[in-house]
Amino acid sequence: MLPKNSAQKKERVIVLMLIGMLSILIVFFGSLVMKTHREYKNFKVRENRVETKLIQARKEFTQKEAYLTRLIKDPEFLERVVRERLGYARPDELIFRFADDF
Repeated sequence: MLPKNSAQKKERVIVLMLIGMLSILIVFFGSLVMKTHREYKNFKVRENRVETKLIQARKEFTQKEAYLTRLIKDPEFLERVVRERLGYARPDELIFRFADDF
């Protein structure tokens, strides 16, 4: 049997090794948790940006859909748009265009 002093030293060494290993594990898993948390925050920021773009795209789509519906259902609006954008005129009309001097 080992002397009492030698057994206590072995116990101390084992306890210190266990504490050291536990500390290493805590640091390792703590760093994993922190890295995962940072990634989560980055994904949340990206999600918010994409959500904002999606909302903007939906607004644009709604506006363009209303514009198209108005073009289809309102002949006066269609005529005005064709005249302004394409420069069309009726056969008996003359169009005058002035250059902007500003």
